[in-house]
This record gives sequence, C-alpha cells and structure tokens, in this order.
Amino acid sequence: MVGQLADYGYKMVDNPEDADLVLINSCTVVNPSQTAFINMVCKAKKIKKPIVVAGCVPQGEQGIPELENVSAVGVTQIDRIVEVVE
Repeated sequence: MVGQLADYGYKMVDNPEDADLVLINSCTVVNPSQTAFINMVCKAKKIKKPIVVAGCVPQGEQGIPELENVSAVGVTQIDRIVEVVE
C-alpha cells in the first residue's frame, strides 16, 4: 500500500498528528490483535484525522462500532488503496 500511495505523491510520516490521514492495516481477527487494532482506531479518532483501515479485521468484523465513519479496504481490495484514500 505504501508503494502505491508513494507513486501518487503520498508520503509516510512518523507522527499521526502531522498526517493528513491515518492508515491502519490489520493482520488478524482474533484477540489481542483485534483489540490493539481497535485501540489504534480510537486513538486516531481522537486526533480528528480521516481514517482508512485495511486488512482482515475490517473485512471480517464489519459490525465493530469503532469502525463507524471509517473507510475500509479488505484484503482483496488492497490495490484500490489510492482510490479509497482520495
């Protein structure tokens, strides 16, 4: 995803406060990874940045209340990350 975004002029920053948006990629749908993922989403919401989530958790657990008002990309849609970010 980073490579695709870089090709369109986007760059990564270390501090989420300096970002235009927060992209969070998940790798599993079982705890404690899901809990850590949800905590990251909640943290990103506090800094009031647009959020895009990707990977297994948003694809497999679509009813998570914390994912309300968050853009999501499933594991088979990673090639559409630029479209979702824009």
